[in-house]
Amino acid sequence: MATSNLFSTKRLVHVLMFLAVLGLCAQAFAAPAEPNKAADLFEMSIEQLMDIEVVSASRQAQKAGELSVPVGVVTSDDIHYSGLTTIPEILQFYPGMDVLRVDRNRYSVGIRGWHDVHSEHMQTLIDGRTADSAVFGGPEWFRFPIFLEDIKQIEIVRGPAGAAWGANALTGTVNIITKEPEETQGWLTSTHLNHFGDSYNYARWGSRADKWIWRFSLGYGEHETAEDAIDDDNFLSRDFSRDGRFDSKAVYQQSEKTKWSMGLGYSNNETGDYEFSGLFRQQDSRFEYTRAFVKVDHEFEDGSTGYLQWFLNYDKSHDQAIVREWVGIENDIEGQYNFAPSGNHEVSVGGHFRWTHVNTHSADAQDFAFPGEPFDMESAGAFITDHWDVTDRLALESQIRAEWYSETKVDWAGRLAALYALDEKKDHIFRVAGARAFRTPQVGFEEFSLTRIPHPVVPGAFISNVNTLRDDDLKNEETWSIEAGYTGRLSDTLTLKTNTYYQRFDNLIQTFPLSDPLSLGRNFQYLTNHKGADTWGNEIELEKATQRSKIAVWYAYNGFQEEAKGTILRSYPPARHKAGVRSRFLLDDGWALNANYRYTTTTDYDQTGVPAGSGLPRNAANNSHRFDVSMTKEFNKGRGEVMFGVLDLFNKEAGIMQDRGTLAPHDTPGRTFFASLLWRF
Repeated sequence: MATSNLFSTKRLVHVLMFLAVLGLCAQAFAAPAEPNKAADLFEMSIEQLMDIEVVSASRQAQKAGELSVPVGVVTSDDIHYSGLTTIPEILQFYPGMDVLRVDRNRYSVGIRGWHDVHSEHMQTLIDGRTADSAVFGGPEWFRFPIFLEDIKQIEIVRGPAGAAWGANALTGTVNIITKEPEETQGWLTSTHLNHFGDSYNYARWGSRADKWIWRFSLGYGEHETAEDAIDDDNFLSRDFSRDGRFDSKAVYQQSEKTKWSMGLGYSNNETGDYEFSGLFRQQDSRFEYTRAFVKVDHEFEDGSTGYLQWFLNYDKSHDQAIVREWVGIENDIEGQYNFAPSGNHEVSVGGHFRWTHVNTHSADAQDFAFPGEPFDMESAGAFITDHWDVTDRLALESQIRAEWYSETKVDWAGRLAALYALDEKKDHIFRVAGARAFRTPQVGFEEFSLTRIPHPVVPGAFISNVNTLRDDDLKNEETWSIEAGYTGRLSDTLTLKTNTYYQRFDNLIQTFPLSDPLSLGRNFQYLTNHKGADTWGNEIELEKATQRSKIAVWYAYNGFQEEAKGTILRSYPPARHKAGVRSRFLLDDGWALNANYRYTTTTDYDQTGVPAGSGLPRNAANNSHRFDVSMTKEFNKGRGEVMFGVLDLFNKEAGIMQDRGTLAPHDTPGRTFFASLLWRF
């Protein structure tokens, strides 16, 4: 593939034409929108920041300073002024997050560790609706049909969240909450370019008519392969990407009490493939992803509220590295009812039913094959959450969920928390909690066979047949946690948050080799429950916010120890030490400066099944620094904005991530200069 250049005439003409056409359309069909202040964040006091509404802790809107579980909030301004274009890169600057970049298309993301490309111990949601892969688990970050400028906030729940959101939230939940149509009226267009030749172009239109209000978003992005970006001819990465996305959301206000919401999103992604387990076809992969939902919200005469919704996830993939083709379809019907049985109680009850269909197609013997496909699985669950203000200072919150899954039957999750305010103004709140959650096994790891021929990368090496067999009595993985935390307003501009936890994992699903002299060279692995693991740690964050600046300094210690050394957990332990700084300053004449820093120690590899003396890498990733800085300038009364900056300033290359199953890892680009232009109409 030919190398692209940022300043090539063809690329520059395309970008200018894109913006010009959208600008003409906006001026022709839309009235000028009110300018969007760059300084909105700086006008917020510490009290307002602590009162930001968070829904991911208990499925109801609560103040950020009064939650039963630690939640990190990434605001829309945090996203916008960072200059970043991917969600994983944004998440890495927040306590407790482990983020490793495998290549330019794939990230390993986890909460307090337990991360992998398919982060099956962490749950990902978009507006409270599941977004994880139905086949392998975990999120496909580059395939989400959402845009960063459409995100209102990202809520990071650190700790078991299964009682609120169901299976697979063992270590926590990342809930991506998008803006409502009324927040995105008018036209907005933007383009982002960097010196490697990557580009991201985006346009949004929001309007209203009678009882309807809507928005439509459209975008296209592309980036080049790693060898083009770092100018290295010693390897072939083929991690380029061409990505088109569409997203829409509409609201119909039927009455003062009833509101209908609906949305449709679609993404089409073409990438190069990657080497996996010795196979490197060097053929492009294609991915399609569709999300749709219909939701009705209603407020009853007694003040209680509720909703009923249906949503669909449709995933069609041609992945040349793993399975030649698979289709995953999830249909979900969900409802929730919120009421107050007394003045000091707030209760939510609800449930869901989900039907999942997975069909795979293997083109040759070197693909993963699933002998039992197609798969049809069902799950159903019911939950109740009760927040009880016992006194003016003491509050108790309990959450309980029972869930049935057709593959492993019935399980439950729960959370019990006590929050005590040390003062009448509730400036200082102490929290203790205990929780339980569970994880159901994903189809992609339950039962498969894999055949590989002479190794194309290592001369003389072979990958023989692998057959995975599942225990008929396979149980869900489970976790228990004990937590304590403090949230305090130390002054009018300063807040402190600290959280300590111990978390125990049991019934971990692992693979064990089986010996069979009659297998004729085939290797059999037995998938069953085994021993557990312990994690513990503390996360502390100090934040200072004034009308002219916002600075957050944080440190996280996340410990990990498995019960049996050499256990194959299909995930990485957390980096033990992580620290960072997020800062933003409002300058004169419409200028703003944003700077983020993160330090991460080594991510171990030997605790996930690599024996000492094997000659294989002992570390998945070495310790690293990351420093990003950007400058933003508004013009034309806030309707226009230009941004420029550099990402990963200290590193020319980002280093190698030793991905599980990949025998040919490679460097990825580090230091990246970028510029972006944004117009509001």
